[in-house]
Order: sequence, then structure tokens, then C-alpha cells
Amino acid sequence: MSLYENIKENLTTQIYELEALQSIYPEELVIADHGILADINSFIESPQEEIPQRLEYAINISKNEGTIELQVCLPTNYPQEKPEVYARTALLDRTQQLLLNEALTNFLDENGNDESCIYSLISWLQDNIETYIKNSKINKEKHRENEKKKNEEDDKLIFARYWIYSHHIYSKLKRRDISNLTKDLSLTGFCLAGKPGIICIEGTNENCEYFWQKIKVMNWHRILIKLIEDETLNSEKDINVMRKYPNFQEISFPSSDRHNDMGQLLKYLTEHQSQHVFKDLFGIEGKVAS
Repeated sequence: MSLYENIKENLTTQIYELEALQSIYPEELVIADHGILADINSFIESPQEEIPQRLEYAINISKNEGTIELQVCLPTNYPQEKPEVYARTALLDRTQQLLLNEALTNFLDENGNDESCIYSLISWLQDNIETYIKNSKINKEKHRENEKKKNEEDDKLIFARYWIYSHHIYSKLKRRDISNLTKDLSLTGFCLAGKPGIICIEGTNENCEYFWQKIKVMNWHRILIKLIEDETLNSEKDINVMRKYPNFQEISFPSSDRHNDMGQLLKYLTEHQSQHVFKDLFGIEGKVAS
């Protein structure tokens, strides 16, 4: 079987599975990009040199207490290759959400053997989510009790700027969640979409750390903090003075080889007085072309 025949077979399996899921969850399933779905169908009808981007969708699973969103990103070679999945919900604390996603990964390791597995994964999630919700409630109650026992609060306000490196940032769902989270936490900075992926966030140290804890449990090829810049402030009004980025925005500098143009990135960093982090991010000195 040729490469394109193999890709066509895998994509056809993905479409069959998607249609089956849509019949079961007509309102709950949301496709991230219908344009990509159209590209996949076109490729199946007539395989061509340009391979479609990954199919992404989310399924909202309702429980009495609230909703769990299961995000699904299918590699081109799925089901021969394992899917990327991530469950998110306000019903769980950070620890239980991390444990839940680790359990989902283990489920895929044990059951994702060259066969469509998303429906089985949903069934497992529906059968087991109550345990994580219960444990999360227990943890939240313990946290409240610990807060009551504190005799004094640390009044120091710390400004921080986190520089986060990822092998790539393609997923529209992840990029949406990153943007929404920065708004909720009053963080500024940028997200460099593509390969490599860079996230810069700045704001209070507490909010930056919360952001990091939320995104690092998503399903990544590789993600790590490369640098943290921080400084203790006298008052909250000083935070905006420290910011180098007026808001949070998504950027990209695509080049012909499907990688971001590092020269354009360095120019962008220089425009925001951040060129010094280029070496921390990539291990080499950056020089802006004159």
C-alpha cells in the first residue's frame, strides 16, 4: 500500500468514526474547523500531494453537576497512531484534572491498537468521572480548612514574566484555551503559533503560575518553562508599568519550510525590549538584520 493510499484509508476511518459520533452526540460534538473537514473529504475523493491538517473536535459530556469537555485531535495516521485527547472541566481541581488526563492516556495506551477508540474513551470517561469529581470536592474542602488555619497572608506582590517553549502549537482548541485563560487572569504577552511554539505571559506571579499549571497538563509533544523573570512590587498599580506587552495576542511568522521565521521572531522580540530571551529560548545569540 502506498503512502497516500494508507493516509486515505486512515482519513476515511476518521470520517466514519466522526459521523457515528455525530449521530450519537448531535448537539454535543463541535468541530473546530469545518474547512479542515472539507479538505479531508476532498483528499479522500482525490488523494493529492498536500496532506490535510489534523481533524479536531470537542465533545461536551453532561453530568448533573456540570459539563466535561473532551478535546480530540487526530493525527493523520490515526487510528494507526494514538489520538491526542484532553478533558477539561470546572468540576475538577488541578490535581484531579491532571490525574484524569493521565488515566485517559493510559486508556489509550491499552486500547488504542490500530482501531477507532474515541467512543470507547467517552464511555470510560462517563463511567469514571464521578470518582474524580468526588475526590476534587474532598480536596477543595481540605483547602478551605487550610486557608482558615493561616495566621497571616503574604502581602508581597510579585510581577512575573514566563517564557514557555513548545515543540509546536498547532491545535486551534489549545490556542483558544490559552487566549481565554490569559483574559481570565489579566495576563499580557503573546502566543507564537506553529513550530516552534512560544508562549510569553506577564502579570502577577500567582496568575502566571496558575496559567502554567493549567496548560502544562494538556497533551503536548513537549512543553517547558525556559525562563521566569520576576520582581517584587510595592503596589498593584506598578504591574502595568512593568508590562512589555499591552495585551495578549497570537502571532506567527510562517516560512516556506512550515517553520516559524526566527528572524521575524527576533525582530518582534526586539520591538518589545525582549531580544535578550532569544538565547534562553534557542541557545544561540540572535542578531537583527540591519
